[in-house]
Amino acid sequence: MSARFTGQTPSGLARAREAVWAAVDPWLPLAEQRRREAASSPSDEARWRTDIQQASRPDTEADSLPQPDMVLLVSAARRLLRDLLEAERPGPSVHEIAERVRRAIRDGDYPSGSTLPLRRVAQDTAAPTLNRVELALQDLQCEGLVTISPSWRTRVTGSTPHHSRPAQIADWLNILIRSGVYPPGTALPCLRTLARSLVSSPPDVVAALRLLAGQQVLVTRHNRRSSVRTTLPFPVAEPPHLDDLARELRARATPGPSPTAETVLAACQRTHAWWSCRATPPPQDVDLHVNILVTACSGLATTRHPGHRDMETLLRQTAVTALAEPPTDESARIWRAASLGALIRELHLLHTTPLPQPQKSATAPPVTTTSCTGPQLGPST
Repeated sequence: MSARFTGQTPSGLARAREAVWAAVDPWLPLAEQRRREAASSPSDEARWRTDIQQASRPDTEADSLPQPDMVLLVSAARRLLRDLLEAERPGPSVHEIAERVRRAIRDGDYPSGSTLPLRRVAQDTAAPTLNRVELALQDLQCEGLVTISPSWRTRVTGSTPHHSRPAQIADWLNILIRSGVYPPGTALPCLRTLARSLVSSPPDVVAALRLLAGQQVLVTRHNRRSSVRTTLPFPVAEPPHLDDLARELRARATPGPSPTAETVLAACQRTHAWWSCRATPPPQDVDLHVNILVTACSGLATTRHPGHRDMETLLRQTAVTALAEPPTDESARIWRAASLGALIRELHLLHTTPLPQPQKSATAPPVTTTSCTGPQLGPST
């Protein structure tokens, strides 16, 4: 069907979109059924929810909303149909595969520190496809039982799950909201940006946003960024002034020469590696690298980008993270250090690649719509 979509006119593209939606619509009830059946697996449920949202016909026909890109729409439709076909394969579900791996870790069949090749897990759990294994391992990563590198190298971290990651993320977002980083009525960054700054997987962040929505802290809408409610169940501070934050950071910074850019980026990478591998470095090493990041933050917080509200929000989030009382839990402390490192690296990239100044002319060019709803804070890391 997609080979025939060669029309460049608006009417031709509209007919092409209708053809894709007509092909997908009969399968949506089955996809919804599969989503409900996957409720016990956060990663599997999120996979089905994304498939359905991206391949479905929009809820509104308003002309002011941008229409889906044709290539992305065809890809979403093919992905939905492919996942439906894969779901028909007999064998254990994603939840059952995760439970078998979880039991093997607990029983010592997969020792702490060992690697788990996907094909080995598929063979040990009788999984029919590697796709189900990947989703199961993502669930276990959310529990802190395994870590997954960008190249899908999976390593066992231990036999005891850490504190619920979504709950941990929700607690920290609550602190940022209370501190005035995200005032009532403002939108949070898009999912990709938020996950990057929290060094967390998107499914964990989505689950945390749902927790906050259930606590009447956030408002979530389909295909929109989550926003802070105008009325909250707890007191909220005024957005802290950047000059005040800069003074606090200077008072907290390590005396002496400022660290070089290479030293700061190395500290960002080291804290990220600690958290990715769920390592337990000596406390003095953590303190050393956190002090480097706090000192770097005191210098970055003095730079201003007038008119760019996202930059001010990023500066506030970084400063509040640097000034917050460190957690007593060792794992949470390393995660907080890794989050601060991610924010510092984001600021470093933005300062080395300055943002364009806002257009004041009435003839400013229109804003290009991207697949990530809302403005971006910087290049992907």
